[in-house]
Amino acid sequence: MKEKLYFKPDGTLRVLMISDIQEVVSCDPRSPKCYRELVVQTKPDLIIWGGDNIDGRKMKTADELRAYLDIFASINEEAGIPWMHVFGNHDYDMDISPCEQSAIYAEYPHCISGISPENVPGVTNYVIPIYSVSSEKPAYAIYAFDSMHKEAELRPGVSFESMKLANRPAVNRKWEPLRFEQLMWYWNTSKQLEAEAGKQIKALAVMHVPPHEISMITDNPDDCGTQGFWDEAIQCGIVNSGFFAAALERGDVECIASGHLHRDTVEGTYAGIRMCLDACAGFRPGGFDDRRGGRIFEITEYGIAETKMIPYSSFMSVEKESE
Repeated sequence: MKEKLYFKPDGTLRVLMISDIQEVVSCDPRSPKCYRELVVQTKPDLIIWGGDNIDGRKMKTADELRAYLDIFASINEEAGIPWMHVFGNHDYDMDISPCEQSAIYAEYPHCISGISPENVPGVTNYVIPIYSVSSEKPAYAIYAFDSMHKEAELRPGVSFESMKLANRPAVNRKWEPLRFEQLMWYWNTSKQLEAEAGKQIKALAVMHVPPHEISMITDNPDDCGTQGFWDEAIQCGIVNSGFFAAALERGDVECIASGHLHRDTVEGTYAGIRMCLDACAGFRPGGFDDRRGGRIFEITEYGIAETKMIPYSSFMSVEKESE
C-alpha cells in the first residue's frame, strides 16, 4: 500500500463508494460532471470504485484505459483523495488482462489499491487497514474482493451450462462466485489483523456481485429494516460462495457493500450484517437517472455510524443537455 490510512483526529472517516461507471472514453458528459460534483459535495476521505469501472465490451486497449482513467480517476487525483478499486464482470471484458489493468490504475499517485496474494483467484483481493491516530494500530479494515467474470469452469468437466437448472433460486445467475481460496485469504488476514491490533476489529467488505444472502433483506423487508429500491431482480453467483457464512462466523464484517444492480439502492440487516447496493454512477449503463450517484459510509473506530445513498439529483440537475 502506498500510504497508511488513519482515522481523523475526531475518530471518523468518510468513505464514498460508487459502482458501475461503466462508461467509455467518449462518455456521456454527465458522468464525469456529476461524479466530480459528488466528490465536492460529499468531501470523502477515501473513495471506493466498486466494479464495472469501465465498459470492457467497448474499450479494449491499454491506451483506451489510460485515456478513460484520465477522465474519471483524475477527479480523485485532483481532489487529492486516496482511492481504491475492485473489478466487476465488465472490467474483465477488456482484451488486456486484469493484472495489466491494475498496473495502469497503480500509475495514479493516490490509488492505494492492492493486488491479490499468490494463489488467490482474481486480482483485486486485498485489505486496507484504517489506523487509529492514538495507538498506531489497525482500528478498522476494508476488504476488497474480486468478483471476476462469468461462466467460469468451477471444476474440470462441470460446465456452467450444466449448472443452470430450470428450477433454482432466483438469485442464482451466470456470475462467477467467490472461490474458497478468497474466503481462506479473508479468514487468515482477519486473524492477522486481530493479532496486530490486539483485538478483533470491525470491517467493511466490498465486492461487485452481492452475496446470495442479500435476498434475505429484499424478501423480508420488515424483519431486516430494509430501505431503498430493489425493483431490479437481484443477480448473484451461480452457486453460493459461502462468504456470508464465513463472515458471520468470523464476526468482524459488519457490512457487505456491492454494485452490479444498476437500479437498486437497497440496504438492510440480516443476522447482524448489513448489506447494501449503490445503483450506478455512470449515465451510459441502464438505470434511473434520479438514482444514479454514490453511497456514503460514516465510519468510526467502533464501526459504521451511518450509510446512505447520495443521488446526483439531490444536489444538481441530471437532465441531458440538448445538443
